[in-house]
Amino acid sequence: MSKENNKISSSNAETPVMKCSWECFQWPTSYMKREVFKRGDVLFRIGDKADKMYYIKKGALKLLEINKVVREGEVIGEMGIFSPYSQRMATAVCEEDMEVYTLSKEEVVKLFSKDATVATDLMHLSCQRFTENLRRETEAKERIKSELRIATQIQLSMLPRKFPPFPDRGEFDIFASMVAAKEVGGDLYDFFFIDGNRLCFLIGDVSGKGVPAALFMAITKTLLKTEAKHGLKPDEILSRVNNTLVPDNDACMFVTLFCAVLDVRTGKVEFSNGGHNPPLVLRGKTFEYMQVPKGFVVGAMEGIKFIKGEYILGPGDIIFLYTDGVTEAMNPEDELFSERRLKEHLSKLTDKSVEEIVEGVKDEIKLFVRDREQSDDITMLALKFRGKRR
Repeated sequence: MSKENNKISSSNAETPVMKCSWECFQWPTSYMKREVFKRGDVLFRIGDKADKMYYIKKGALKLLEINKVVREGEVIGEMGIFSPYSQRMATAVCEEDMEVYTLSKEEVVKLFSKDATVATDLMHLSCQRFTENLRRETEAKERIKSELRIATQIQLSMLPRKFPPFPDRGEFDIFASMVAAKEVGGDLYDFFFIDGNRLCFLIGDVSGKGVPAALFMAITKTLLKTEAKHGLKPDEILSRVNNTLVPDNDACMFVTLFCAVLDVRTGKVEFSNGGHNPPLVLRGKTFEYMQVPKGFVVGAMEGIKFIKGEYILGPGDIIFLYTDGVTEAMNPEDELFSERRLKEHLSKLTDKSVEEIVEGVKDEIKLFVRDREQSDDITMLALKFRGKRR
């Protein structure tokens, strides 16, 4: 369509120009209804029938659900008037006083009979806008995918992945795994010696998704290791990390953590729980959930007091840590893998190595969820106490 044909045919019509990236369209306001709105007025709500288009002569409005501002010289809703059953995808609220010109579906039909050129141009414009919106949506999705890939790389690069990590230490075996979701949740785990006889091991789950969660995870993990290396008790570690995170935490993120310190000579485990899932312990032939205080999450409120608990591991005992991506994994019937299923399956793996236990649970989750897309990181850590050097 040529630019010459992209004019309204009525000589007495007012012709405001739409600001757009394609060839400009001159709006037939002589055929349109003038309406005035005040700041704060709601033009339409999400889910309403999309039966009217709006050309903004003056002012601006905000589409709340997608956080987009539509300004003077722009138009919204023209796709809806050509779609019989379409609904509003967002709520429109006036950012300031507005003067708009509107066309309903019925008025568009009348316009076709009065001025076929303008009506045809309207349809042409709608197709162009649809193509442009689709392009922008595709670009946005690609940006999100790129962010998620970066977040996954940040997570994986921060986690120990060499096993066995301490081949010269025979007092224990340890294995951990994280399967990152497409929407990254910021899971973390770590283990390291504080001194020659004390091993710190921990697991956590950051609130939120994507790159912000991954970065918060990286900061948290670094702080945990720094504080633990001072020889502090687990409750003191969580307290100091919490008080460091809170002051500059403008995004109001937080992390659930279970932090423990094992004395490899005696099997004594000192631990503190920051709002995380309770571990399971194998003593004998079945896994059982540890009775641990729930505790408060880390990073949300300054001055929180964390509680220290103790547990004694005997030779052959296993402690199993996990994040809620395990128990909240969901199958196509919207059923959760659940704490019950986790306990039942772990109790079938009591004669396995720590690596086989973690991989066995991972395989069971895959069978359970089938083709349901993973929505959260699945992270596990298993430690078996042997009690003596090999």
